[in-house]
Amino acid sequence: MTGLSIDQYDECMASGEYLAKVTRDREAAIELGVNSTPTLFLNGENIGGLKEYGYYRVRLEEALNEVGG
Repeated sequence: MTGLSIDQYDECMASGEYLAKVTRDREAAIELGVNSTPTLFLNGENIGGLKEYGYYRVRLEEALNEVGG
């Protein structure tokens, strides 16, 4: 059970209350090059896409070494 209320969901979707925010967030994501889930940024660099654990581990370790971590 997700705890999602279908009535609340339908109300929210019908009202359009959050449509402008969702649209702004989507446009900002597109500008940043986000085109998949997950998309990850490390030190401002898009390293997104679904990759193996080892790839992310190496990238994180490199970034930590750069800052003396």
